[in-house]
Amino acid sequence: MGGTLLNVFGGRDEDPALLSSSSGSNLSYEALRRLVFQTANSLKASGIRPGDVVTIADTNTVEYIVAFLGVTLAQAVAAPVNSNYTTEEFHFYLEDASSKLLLVPAKGNAKAQQAAEQLRVPIATLSLSAEGSGKVSLASKTPGFNIKQAGNQSKLSTSPQPDDVALLLHTSGTTSKPKAVPLSHGNLAASLQTISGTYELSSKDRSLLVMPLFHVHGLMAGLLAPLAAGAAVILPATGGFSASHFWRDATSFKATFYTAVPTMHQILLARADKDYPGPDKAPLRFIRSCSSALAAATLHKLENTFHAPVLEAYAMTEASHQMTSNPLPSRGPHKPGTVGTGQGSVKVAILDGNNQPLPPQKIGEICVRGPNVTRGYLNNPKANEEAFAGNWLHTGDQGFVDEEGYVTLTGRIKELINRGGEKISPIEVDGALLSHPNVAEAVSFAAPDEKYGESVAAAVVPSKQVDDEAAFIEDVKKHAASKLAKFKVPTQVFVTDKLPKTATGKIQRRHMVTAFIKEGGKASSGSKSSAGSATDNTGSGSQQARYTGYNVIVKQLAALGVRHMFGVIGIPVTELASAAQAEGIRFFSFRNEQAAGYAAASAGYLTGRPGVLLTVSGPGAVHGAAGCAHAHANCWPLLLIAGSAEQGEIGKGSFQELDQVEALRPFCKLAVQAASTQDIGPALQKAYQAALAGRPGATYVDIPSNVLMAPAEPSNPEVQVPTDAFANRASADSGAVQRAASLLRGAQRPLLVVGKGAAYSQADSALRELVDQSGIPFLSTAMGRGVVPDSHAACVQAARSLALAKADVAVIVGARLNWQLHFGESPKWANGIKFILVDVEPDERDSKLAAVVLRGDAAAVTGQLHGALRSHGRLDSRGSVQEWKRNLSSKVEAAKVKLTKRLDHNAFPLDYETTLRVIRDSLLAVEPHPIIVAEGANTMDNARVILEPVEEGRLRLDAGTWGTMGIGLGGAIAAAATSPERLVVAVEGDSAFGFSGMECETIARYQLPIVVLVFNNGGIYGGDRRPDSLRQAASQGAKAAGFGLDPIPTDFVRKARYDQVMEAFGGDGYNITSAASLATACRIAFRLQRPALINIHLDPLAGLESGNVHAFNAPKSKM
Repeated sequence: MGGTLLNVFGGRDEDPALLSSSSGSNLSYEALRRLVFQTANSLKASGIRPGDVVTIADTNTVEYIVAFLGVTLAQAVAAPVNSNYTTEEFHFYLEDASSKLLLVPAKGNAKAQQAAEQLRVPIATLSLSAEGSGKVSLASKTPGFNIKQAGNQSKLSTSPQPDDVALLLHTSGTTSKPKAVPLSHGNLAASLQTISGTYELSSKDRSLLVMPLFHVHGLMAGLLAPLAAGAAVILPATGGFSASHFWRDATSFKATFYTAVPTMHQILLARADKDYPGPDKAPLRFIRSCSSALAAATLHKLENTFHAPVLEAYAMTEASHQMTSNPLPSRGPHKPGTVGTGQGSVKVAILDGNNQPLPPQKIGEICVRGPNVTRGYLNNPKANEEAFAGNWLHTGDQGFVDEEGYVTLTGRIKELINRGGEKISPIEVDGALLSHPNVAEAVSFAAPDEKYGESVAAAVVPSKQVDDEAAFIEDVKKHAASKLAKFKVPTQVFVTDKLPKTATGKIQRRHMVTAFIKEGGKASSGSKSSAGSATDNTGSGSQQARYTGYNVIVKQLAALGVRHMFGVIGIPVTELASAAQAEGIRFFSFRNEQAAGYAAASAGYLTGRPGVLLTVSGPGAVHGAAGCAHAHANCWPLLLIAGSAEQGEIGKGSFQELDQVEALRPFCKLAVQAASTQDIGPALQKAYQAALAGRPGATYVDIPSNVLMAPAEPSNPEVQVPTDAFANRASADSGAVQRAASLLRGAQRPLLVVGKGAAYSQADSALRELVDQSGIPFLSTAMGRGVVPDSHAACVQAARSLALAKADVAVIVGARLNWQLHFGESPKWANGIKFILVDVEPDERDSKLAAVVLRGDAAAVTGQLHGALRSHGRLDSRGSVQEWKRNLSSKVEAAKVKLTKRLDHNAFPLDYETTLRVIRDSLLAVEPHPIIVAEGANTMDNARVILEPVEEGRLRLDAGTWGTMGIGLGGAIAAAATSPERLVVAVEGDSAFGFSGMECETIARYQLPIVVLVFNNGGIYGGDRRPDSLRQAASQGAKAAGFGLDPIPTDFVRKARYDQVMEAFGGDGYNITSAASLATACRIAFRLQRPALINIHLDPLAGLESGNVHAFNAPKSKM
């Protein structure tokens, strides 16, 4: 794809580019180019880098246009948004785009700025010193973000390339949040060429811009295409469409065309008798209609009234706007009721369900391809797989072509509500309605609308008796308006006691119009309408939806900020999962409670908030105890909720009866029962707080089944406990900090050890600053890796043995002196070592070993320690410390050379070194950095050494403090849930995979971006490694007892096809025996980022018998 947005400066320097109705002044192409170049150069000088996303929240102004083009020509990515969004919506779009800067007009945008401040996104304003001339003024509104004004207006410091992403827009989906569509300079340039060519735009044209510039329609067809053709663009004084000003602007500036949605055309027709000045004063060359279906009757009326051909087009954001259009009269017939033919380089096909082309007049899905089409949605492999199957963009619309290639739309496969060109996700509207405290069920849908084509309607089931229906409806609308932009708020709300469902309980949105609305948007028979709303009377006699303990639980969890739950459902908690979904909490339904428990524990570590685990009663709670114990051992917050036997049946042998509170107490910081619905909220809040307080861990809330199902009073719970573990970080005693600093200043061989507690506490910035400023060498425990990047010059990870054995003062941040750090004892540690322990709640043994204990939060205490050291200079300013660092660096370099030599071979059969080297090389090409979960003795130990560097914190999960086997796929699912933008790779020994292998179905069912790598050596530790004496004795005993043909206890089925497990559930499977085939499989699987399992056959005798774990089983063989 050639071309960039530099092409938009298509006119001669002196020709008008922008005509402002508000000031009456013109901005020439030369003036526009100078303002844009200055903006681009200033953004670069201020730290905006290629690929950074800059969100723009403004109306159709000169400033907006300068900002948009300046961002894109700075090689950054412009993300225009509707300036009328709510704070919640701004928050979503800023966060989803990973925006690096928010640009607002000089007057500001309070809601956008509030969202940006919440996300810590810098804010700047852009203004012009004098419209039509002068200079651009960029001003920072965020302390610490400094603007550097560039004076150069004549050229760009660097120019964008066709493959650079220029524009990021969001398009709504029917079953998901809005999807992000990145469009490159080449995509946009191709589309601009198509649009200009279709309508023969030239310097003689003047476009009256009435569509908003945050919409691809207005941006491409109303603004950029005319500019690329050298035409002028008229900016209305109102900043958008105004029927009362439209013809005044059209005549004053001699508009030759305008492009709009059918709603705008209909409004202009309705006012034509009093506003339209006649063809002599407003001689339009053509009128363009797009973004929504234009009725043939309306088209004819437009042409007869305004004396210009009306050309209907068909477009999508994913195609950089235009795909088809009716031609100008001089270039062929325009056929009312069609959207024309493919234009320029755009190819159109009608495909069947097998992606095969259909002949003319046959209805299928409309698909397109061409250089204008995006390469795919951002971080959404599932959507990409569906939307771009067979190298076609699948529009989701149905239609057919005639023999001349004219496309007719017959309906939408998608269920988006298309309100006058604005595509609205019904799922988003449902979520806003369901957050109303008195709404039990809700479904939104498209209602016929004469003005907009479609409008938003909704049916709701109240959670309690409604006495004043009109007041209730208005309250529901008001609540929705607080959550949604105005155009998304339902205009009709139908109150009913039940929603039409299938036999399986599913709501089918397509049946809602039939159930509630007659043709023309009136209330259906059996319903009564009031103020555009209706109550369904067809279900009289059915029960009102009940508000029960289930609702109390999920309302409380949502109020606490819970966004994910993990568990296995069944009696008595089945309804709880659906209630959570209705409250906007994503529920991951597992196949086994242990795996779900490990997922919840991992989520607690990754997010710093308690992971929530749901189990059934009795055996389910016992299985859930594994997750609690794992969380307890690793000091991660987890909240287990389990149903239990009915209170009135205790002691009678009730179903799954067990004193679950006592059973869970040994593994939990707190275990309580909610004995009534009134107890649920306080119990959950107490447990949530306890899980976070001090040393994090697991907590348990037991809820009897009769309490779960009991009626409750609807309410919005008030949170009485802190929900952010890091809002008030505990500091250490200042005297202890000074003693620690004194120890470090006197150290000859200081060392910093970064533990997983530092990663959990998100102490990344504080520790990096300490290392940067003090020069102290550091190493990390397995899950502490990346908090300070491995690539840092002070990292001595590869010299771990030397560092531990020779250090005289060691700062241990967020780690215990347990088996993983050799108990803090010699010979692994030097005799006389002085430990400085940084721990929020150190245990007694560690405290006795320590010279200084700094009790407090890892980030806060690290900051204190850095402050105490700062005034005394760097630790490595002394010769002894410099010598220490040189010795460590020498050891690091030698170890790296040794590792490189070890890895420099292609073994066949595969060994661990070859396999992990190939995987490492493939992972290094993945952005953003993937999260890697590893388990299995040999697999995990070797992965820790070879799968490096680790450049960010919380990108590694493994068996942890307890050496828990089975954490792999649960941890992977938690990582995918909490970091959906990242690929997750689960590196599994075949023995470890057996603990949670059925969760492949969970991964496939939720379509998570997880690639599982199974190291298949045919058994526990691979081949038979028993001593001859034990092998002979076992064989003789087995024969004598009659089971002499049994396999040895460490054997599995040889050459097992684990890849077919994932394939059985619809994922991708790869069966691998060589380095070359492994490299190919990794490259494909990592790129697709969809459920996959790579089954890697290893030499059974590769590796060690039981890994490198302390000295539990002396190794009998080597790699």
